[in-house]
Amino acid sequence: MKIQLPKIALTAIAVTFALSIASASNIPKSCVEEIITISKGNGFDMQKFITDLPLAVGKAKLQAKAPFGKPKDSDKMDIGMTFGCLKSFPESLDEIQSLLKDVGLETIKNMVANKLGTSVKKENDAGTANVIADQHFSVDKFSKNYASISAGTSNNNSSPTLKKCDAVFNPNKKFCYDGGIYDLCDGMSYNPTTHICSGDIAYRALCNETQYNPLKQKCENNTLFSVCGTTSYNPATHGCKDNAVFVFPKCGTTSYDPTTHGCKDNVVLAKCGEIFYDSKTYVCKKDFVLAKCGTILYDPITHDCKDNVVFARCGETLYDPKVFGCKDNAVFALPKCGDIPYNPATQGCKDNVVLAKCGTTVYYPATQLCKNNTVLTRCGATEFYNPQTQECRYGAVFEK
Repeated sequence: MKIQLPKIALTAIAVTFALSIASASNIPKSCVEEIITISKGNGFDMQKFITDLPLAVGKAKLQAKAPFGKPKDSDKMDIGMTFGCLKSFPESLDEIQSLLKDVGLETIKNMVANKLGTSVKKENDAGTANVIADQHFSVDKFSKNYASISAGTSNNNSSPTLKKCDAVFNPNKKFCYDGGIYDLCDGMSYNPTTHICSGDIAYRALCNETQYNPLKQKCENNTLFSVCGTTSYNPATHGCKDNAVFVFPKCGTTSYDPTTHGCKDNVVLAKCGEIFYDSKTYVCKKDFVLAKCGTILYDPITHDCKDNVVFARCGETLYDPKVFGCKDNAVFALPKCGDIPYNPATQGCKDNVVLAKCGTTVYYPATQLCKNNTVLTRCGATEFYNPQTQECRYGAVFEK
């Protein structure tokens, strides 16, 4: 059964929400005033504003890094806030989404509680769908919307969603987050990956001003440690396996994780598939190690780089495959088709035009297909046939 609430001015909710955002993320006071001003406009949709805010901030962060053409801090963006204010939000999109979920939901619930003179915070988030009259703004809908944002879905079904809890629990004492069950913080749910409950307040998990995940990390003396079972450890010098901490081996004087790196000649090497490589010189692409030649990636086994130009290997000789060919480890000049060199091993020449080769026969890829060294001719829009054994009639292939 839904509980009908008395009318609450949307601007008042926006004021409380803006002040809560400022307190949690240290954005300037002028930006708080911007949010309040926007909320007073005709047709203002607070739920849409909060949903669009992370995307607007992300866009502003990218524009701020552009070498030129970036907006002025005073320029108004599509969401109605200035470019300077959007830049002042946290750098990480996940932080913004978690901030909105945690601050926004509790703001609405506490506003409602104050108006009713009762405690709404001890209700389960996904429980009673309390509706604010005239605004058609439900706490249940608000909660689901933020759960969607926090999970990175933003109402996009292609993105991953938070896991549900299979176990049964008392919603007056516990809450579910991404498959895990946690104690309420003075009756309130919160994001356990970004906040820590102390007394009756869920504080943001910061370690020396750095956001961290309390489920996977621990902060001790302003130093961030990872957690292995119940033991904290320094991920730069130790690893975790089967909930047990182990000391990383050393490569020269540097500790390294043997599950992801190797060591050769006192140099720490990254792992690419089953191969170790120097990440300063090489790049891993789909488990293949490639070298850099200027801005071009190439296979160092079959090619080499000289003066930022990639050359192929032919035995011990480097050559330009556009002009030369390689046979039996010997380089030879490619014949020309008109004025264009071509490789007779893979190409043919007809009427001074370089064509692809199918087996020993040249063919036109625009109208023909090479399959098992046999040239097939197009029949209709999608079919191909072998003129030796088949025929094409009215766009259909028939056996002869």
